[in-house]
Amino acid sequence: MSETADGNGEGAGAPARRRRRDPEWTWAALLDALLQLIAETGREPTRKAIAERAGVSERTVFVHFADREALHVAAARRQAERWRAEAEPVPPDRATDHKVAALLAQRGRMYEVMGPIRRFGLGLEPHSPGLAEVMAAGDAWFRADLAEVFAPELGRDRDAFAPGGLLDALEAASSWAAWDHLRTRRGLDGPAARAALERTLRALLAPTADGAL
Repeated sequence: MSETADGNGEGAGAPARRRRRDPEWTWAALLDALLQLIAETGREPTRKAIAERAGVSERTVFVHFADREALHVAAARRQAERWRAEAEPVPPDRATDHKVAALLAQRGRMYEVMGPIRRFGLGLEPHSPGLAEVMAAGDAWFRADLAEVFAPELGRDRDAFAPGGLLDALEAASSWAAWDHLRTRRGLDGPAARAALERTLRALLAPTADGAL
């Protein structure tokens, strides 16, 4: 056998084969394949399609995931890692208008990553306790982020945290649902959708600018 470039006598495909024997690599490859296929088609792919995209055998899907629920929950968690990677801290002590613009620029990136997968997940959520838990955790993260970024403004409104108060309004106005409505139902591009949400957030926060509430 002739010696290869890596000097160990293995063929050029050896690194890929070694990766496929790595359980962590295979686990990640299967989840990435599932997420890619959902994003491309908007539908749940077959186990065969997932395996083919990942470059492994169909049996491997069942080795790593006991059932459909386990596969969906793991994929949801991996998807959360993806959109969280787009998050950048927005300092609460900046001017309100600056924070609104920075927050929505960040949210726009995150929502574009989330879009196709979240639409699919919403259809499964009522029938999947594990998936519902992951999605609820994501919603809680977005709300907590808003509360931190706009802490000074919220602190000037005595009813900000009451049901139907300022925080609820900010959450609704900056939500993925609002973004998706503008992008898919209204057909706006990213900058136009962001501009619409900026107008809403600024209007909601304007009364808190001088502590007038």
